[in-house]
Amino acid sequence: MDLPFGTQTPELDVLIVGAGLSGLASALKILSKESTLKVRIIEAGDRLGGQLGQNGTRLVDGEQKDMLDFLTLIQLSPRRRRSDNGRLLRCWDLDRGLTALPAKFELGRYIEMLDLRMPKFRSKRFNLRERVSNMEQHICHHLFFSKSRNFMLNLVELVCGVPANEVDYDVFMSVCSSCGGLKTMIDFYFTYPSSFYEVSTQHLIENILEQMQFITITLNCRAVKVEHFKNYVQVTDELAQKHTAQAVILAIPWNKVQKLEFEPRIPKTFVPPSATKAGQKPCRLITQFHLRYGKSVWAELGYSGNFLSSRPLVSGHECRMSTLCGYMLHSPEEQDDVLEDVLDLLSAQFGEEMRQPLEWQSSTDELNTAMHKPQTKPWHRIIWSSSSAVGTSYRSLMGGAVQSGVRAAVNALFVVRPQVVSWKDMLDERPKSPNEEVRTGRLRGLLSRLNLYNVTFYSFFVLGLIWLLNLGYARASAS
Repeated sequence: MDLPFGTQTPELDVLIVGAGLSGLASALKILSKESTLKVRIIEAGDRLGGQLGQNGTRLVDGEQKDMLDFLTLIQLSPRRRRSDNGRLLRCWDLDRGLTALPAKFELGRYIEMLDLRMPKFRSKRFNLRERVSNMEQHICHHLFFSKSRNFMLNLVELVCGVPANEVDYDVFMSVCSSCGGLKTMIDFYFTYPSSFYEVSTQHLIENILEQMQFITITLNCRAVKVEHFKNYVQVTDELAQKHTAQAVILAIPWNKVQKLEFEPRIPKTFVPPSATKAGQKPCRLITQFHLRYGKSVWAELGYSGNFLSSRPLVSGHECRMSTLCGYMLHSPEEQDDVLEDVLDLLSAQFGEEMRQPLEWQSSTDELNTAMHKPQTKPWHRIIWSSSSAVGTSYRSLMGGAVQSGVRAAVNALFVVRPQVVSWKDMLDERPKSPNEEVRTGRLRGLLSRLNLYNVTFYSFFVLGLIWLLNLGYARASAS
């Protein structure tokens, strides 16, 4: 696309749209490489951190080397989760009822089957294909029990941001491959193993700000229009104020990128075919909650604090003594009833004491859509970041936000100060493939495809074939 030259003189070197973890990580990386650059961050909300929340807790896996290095850079030490509650029971609806055991068995086999197929969906070499079946059809074809089906349907919606019937199988597998695999996603969204580290979101934001005191951050400033020229980019906010910069980092989810007016329009290579389909549907919201009690009511009943309800989807865990953190997935119409719904579910399992927390905090955000491959290649001076641009591990998680923020910063530095970018930076910003060396045996792959449906079909087929052969042999012997 041949862009026109603009007539303005850019006032900024880099403008970052979005003050979430990805945008803050970009600013911190840029400052660490060239402190003389003029950088500004504009944020549509009234607080920093985006979906981190104000006073919550986030989990970090020991394999997230980039995230741990980032925490070291900002001088924040993560705390390992308590391990003494590993002996206690979890309170999952998947564990209750007569069908719990076979449902968990078939769910385990289904997850293993998808993980074995994951390597061929690596983000760098796999091309998305249009398939007739969507993830809802795939799940219902391979899983028999409603408990296991609901678990996977909820997981698909959390990962992709839309219901499973709008997500193609190839898209879901490609997205999961950029998150470290399906089992990794389940750990972060549902399992909460004791091997994780915990990070206070409040301390995380405070430590980041201490390292970038001279960057201008403007809150309640929503970008509405992006004009792309050959020599700079101009962003107009909702108050009609214009921000011009040599490079712009869009550190916002893809569903928010779609709401911006671009001039000229975004090239088709950057717009996924499924984006328009998702944009016509009402958005789903995710509310993250933080409940503090006078004591660990769940521990007294023999539970670890790991909680899961499929309808509505409520997942939680004990983030510290007598404190329960988690989230609820819901529609915009249900937003006012989130607290009541969460307390109803918790009290039904742990008793009426759960209805009276000493402290309640929550933050609600639109569920990010991820129905496309990661956007890792910049559009000239416009650089994608946040969950729409993570071609590495842990997409839509803290590690993914940091990785995409660092990559966006390196790409922006290539535009404004290419001489400060080292070979190490170029290697670090390349998309990583966590499953690069994984090889799956043919026999193991075939066995992983066995489920209740095809085992039943093949069993009846073999028994029917034996019966027909016996019948034919009996008639031949009689004649």
